[in-house]
Amino acid sequence: MINLLINLVSCGKLYVIVDQYTILDIEKNNYKMVIHTPIKERMEFNKIIAIDLDDTLNDFTETMRKTIFTYSHTSPLTKDIFDSYLNRVRSGIAEDSELLSTEFSFFQYQIHEQCYQLAKAREDGVEFMQWLKRSGWQVIICTRRDLRRAHDCTVKWLKDSDIPFDHLFMAGNKIVFCKLWGIEHLVDDAVFNIVYGEHYGVNVYYPLMEKHQFLQGSSAKGFKVFNEVKQWIQS
Repeated sequence: MINLLINLVSCGKLYVIVDQYTILDIEKNNYKMVIHTPIKERMEFNKIIAIDLDDTLNDFTETMRKTIFTYSHTSPLTKDIFDSYLNRVRSGIAEDSELLSTEFSFFQYQIHEQCYQLAKAREDGVEFMQWLKRSGWQVIICTRRDLRRAHDCTVKWLKDSDIPFDHLFMAGNKIVFCKLWGIEHLVDDAVFNIVYGEHYGVNVYYPLMEKHQFLQGSSAKGFKVFNEVKQWIQS
């Protein structure tokens, strides 16, 4: 039995997956457990797919690199620290800290939140999502964003971009998420998911990017346009 905790958010609620049979539904404000439901009763769809947001349906990294973030003299940070933090955020260097929240992590979230709103949706990605709904697929948006803070701006962006979906979840490990929820198809750019998806029966499809050029020996399929994914998930 898998015994991992994954924080998820859907429709403003916080969910915690405990194992392959149980999900706890927790009130967002006071974390009070309100239900105890078998997961397998929730997903009874033959056609279900999980899709990532950043750098999959949008140009998040490109937006972060090109956007001009202006320093304000009312900021608690000095100009030098602001510039240093911004360079770290853009380079994707992870913070080496045991703390859940730091000055840098708060700064990083502020930059990311602006990019969530500024990023442009891929036109072929929008068409693909609309095709999924027309074709009877259950569409799960699965992201690593902190939806406890970014839920509202994420939903607004999806609606403004005409991207349909059935559920919006936050998951740290998307392979485990898909395995527990019985999802066979995942569209995601993360190298970890590309490498390990096949080991757990998850078919992974990823938009080809520079970071993928040295990937070898994976059954995951890279695509240039979303129309390629249409063919693969119907075969």
